[in-house]
Amino acid sequence: SFPLSSTSHLIVFQRFLMIKQLILWFPIILPLYVLRFTIGPLPTTALECAFLLLVICVTWKNGWGVWRDGFARTTSWRDPALLWILATIIAVAVAPNHLAAFGLWRAYVLEPMVFALLLAGTMRDEKDREDVVAALVVAVTCVAGWSVLQYLGILPIPHPWDTDFLTRRATGPFPFPNAVSLFCAPIAALCIGRLVWHRESDVARTVTCVAWLGFIAGTLATVLAKSVGGFLAILLTTFLALVWNKKTRCVAVISAILIVIAMIATPRIRVPVVSYLTFNEWSGKVRLITWRETWTMLQDRPIFGTGFGAYKDAMAPYHRATAIEIFQYPHNMLLNLWSETGLLGILAFGWICVTWIRQSKAMQTSFDFRLSTLLPLIAILIHGFVDVPYFKNDLVFVFWIFAVFTLKFPTPLPA
Repeated sequence: SFPLSSTSHLIVFQRFLMIKQLILWFPIILPLYVLRFTIGPLPTTALECAFLLLVICVTWKNGWGVWRDGFARTTSWRDPALLWILATIIAVAVAPNHLAAFGLWRAYVLEPMVFALLLAGTMRDEKDREDVVAALVVAVTCVAGWSVLQYLGILPIPHPWDTDFLTRRATGPFPFPNAVSLFCAPIAALCIGRLVWHRESDVARTVTCVAWLGFIAGTLATVLAKSVGGFLAILLTTFLALVWNKKTRCVAVISAILIVIAMIATPRIRVPVVSYLTFNEWSGKVRLITWRETWTMLQDRPIFGTGFGAYKDAMAPYHRATAIEIFQYPHNMLLNLWSETGLLGILAFGWICVTWIRQSKAMQTSFDFRLSTLLPLIAILIHGFVDVPYFKNDLVFVFWIFAVFTLKFPTPLPA
């Protein structure tokens, strides 16, 4: 602690606060990854450039202390994180195009984990964590606002989702609709947890308002994107949150039963719902075809998969359904992990999920935030059954930000 009467010490303290706020509010700009360009021969994004600038500013202004603090606080995450890094490095080595694979590794592994280390060394108390949550909510609100303007015809929607009013799908700032729900659903899940497990404190009203804003904006954006997987993730995590809380358990169960009965009794609702759940509509059929072809391909590459960024090329000899394209990923998280990182990657990611659960249960905070940190993981896994809620520039940052939320706060120094 330094005396604030000292002008030089006061300047240092003000600079530290400025850098700290840049770190805590960095999640606001996560959608900027859509701005892509090249610097010389190297492709990059606005998000990557902003992140590199942040790292340089932090290290220049504050030295290595924040990095040491982050490394010390993440002891419980170290082993699964190192195994994940090893698995993904092997995936780069396995990939036929090492340069492209390294670019993906930099964006999907290195940068978000470095930011997690930086955030762990910066976030000192619940107030800091509230700032990060608020930054995520602001980002979701901007995506939702963009989606609303698209749906009303004020902003353009990319082809082929720019259809009539009832069938159009908002994409927000992203290039496709599912990117909206992939970004918004886990944050909406966190917010519903905060609403269900409300705690009394001096900032409770602000926390509640932020949570309501995040939940409503995330759900609205997901609905306008017409993402069934994202909507189911929000719906099921909301139901789990209400069931976990004794005060709302009976209401949640009775409401669920009544909704199911009403759905069964109403053919106009029952038929499309059953069609979606049984994969009998077009997108479901496409996924089933993609999964079967991916499974066939993985039988020839069971250990290492295809390597980073090689899925489309590896699938070409196995693709028989020429009526559909070969997608960048197989629209299933398990198959995606297997194809990109092999069996070791699946093991490492599973270890990360187990560590997330254990850390959430051991948090030294109120009951509401312990369980709230689990809901984003549940939303990611639910959505991951029909999509890939990890391998995207913004999603990897969101994933590791939520992982940092499970860390214990450092013990304050005695006065």
